[in-house]
Amino acid sequence: MSRKLTPEDLQNESEFELLTEVSHQKLRDFVVEQITEERYLIRIYSIYQVIMMIIFAFLLTRGIVLVFNGHSETLINVGLAVIFSFSALIIVHELLHALAYMITGAKKISFGAIPKKFIFYALADRQVIAKRAFHVVALTPFVVVKLICLIGIISFYNDQIMYFYLSIMCLHSLFCAGDIAMLAFYRIHKGKEIYNFDDKNEGKTYFYTRKLEI
Repeated sequence: MSRKLTPEDLQNESEFELLTEVSHQKLRDFVVEQITEERYLIRIYSIYQVIMMIIFAFLLTRGIVLVFNGHSETLINVGLAVIFSFSALIIVHELLHALAYMITGAKKISFGAIPKKFIFYALADRQVIAKRAFHVVALTPFVVVKLICLIGIISFYNDQIMYFYLSIMCLHSLFCAGDIAMLAFYRIHKGKEIYNFDDKNEGKTYFYTRKLEI
């Protein structure tokens, strides 16, 4: 069984090279940069996100129209989904990141937020995360919330509560954009053996790649 890498191992310039360091205060700038540089993954997710927003706009419009016809249930469920999504779902999303960190073997997990920028994140302080583990951490909230919503939609297909689950599924696509952009970083550096670690005290995330043997 190979020894687990430490941040000190990554800082060994003879074996690893620093790709980039990201300040948590500038996470949005980093996300925008990946969206600008990477095409394939971002294009696919953008199409998905547009579809989700069209569906949500339809649900909201339908709910408003039905209110004028004396039926408020649809709008109530959509409204509850909005309230839930921009409150409890944020916590659920980050807890799922934390759970994925624990499953992949990381410890010292904590959370951060930049309320003014509506940015929330989970981090594993000074725990080296390999490429595959990072993908698991990034995708867990998307996959889990999507599955729960689909189960709710199918289970309550003929009930008004279906609109609650469908609305949450649509809105959650907005929350996952940053996670997808982080994965885009790996596609930009496709073929490289990438590791990263968070430093809570410095408020930064470091990305390293193993140097190729000549």
